[in-house]
Amino acid sequence: MRQTVPTIILKRQTIFFIGFLLSLSLYATWIDKIERDLYGVKPGVTIEGIDLSRYLPKEVEVILEELAIRYKQIPVNPMLDKETGVIIPEKAGYQVNVKKTQEKIFAAQPNQRVELVKDVLRSTYTVADLAPITRQIGYFHTWFYGSGGRWRNIELACKGCNNTIVWPGKVFSFNEVVGPRTPERGFAVAPIIGGRDFGGGVCQVSTTVYNAALKAGLPIVERHPHSKPVPYIAAGKDATVAYNYADMKFKNDRAYPVIVKAGIDRGKIYAYILGK
Repeated sequence: MRQTVPTIILKRQTIFFIGFLLSLSLYATWIDKIERDLYGVKPGVTIEGIDLSRYLPKEVEVILEELAIRYKQIPVNPMLDKETGVIIPEKAGYQVNVKKTQEKIFAAQPNQRVELVKDVLRSTYTVADLAPITRQIGYFHTWFYGSGGRWRNIELACKGCNNTIVWPGKVFSFNEVVGPRTPERGFAVAPIIGGRDFGGGVCQVSTTVYNAALKAGLPIVERHPHSKPVPYIAAGKDATVAYNYADMKFKNDRAYPVIVKAGIDRGKIYAYILGK
């Protein structure tokens, strides 16, 4: 079959266009190779097991930013051992210095293994900030009553509150430090207003801590009264709690940390707050 002149011209144009695109592709590949030879990382240079041979600055920056996220460690303020009250020293953290690490990479010789440059992150507070927190600024106690299950719940709630540091400007949350009152965490069924439930009795601990915070003059952020009077505290002085529903919170408005202590001693549930 004979081809018409327009068909032949169209085919020639198509072949020319394809050839032109291939030329552009080869040219771009050639330019990319020259650019990587001139400005890329030297062959065989690695960091954290990643081969960066001939990588360009922007490509290296993307990789380093991903490594910075992976390896960042947040500093930790000092803490208190929940059982003994012994101070556990603070821990410094660090973050990857992307700019300085990138400079090291491009200054590296062929086949060199480069280490990440890390900047130390200091904790906000240190052991020195806790050392002077020894003066009792607030104290309160209530007397225990009830079943063995209630005793168990009160004991667990006291342990959760005990040796809790409240840093300046931070808020103490009873629900946060005590946690969910579930059987998996050791809480027992005990009487509550209107029936029985896991964690019955913990409200006596929240009430005791609440009154210690009042004695210390710390501002109360959240507090809820019981629906009925309770036998262990005068009317208007109680603080009921229910996980994910009602909390007891106070704020540390001092320029120094305060420490909450709580426990049971010969039938007495006590709470006191230490400051300067």
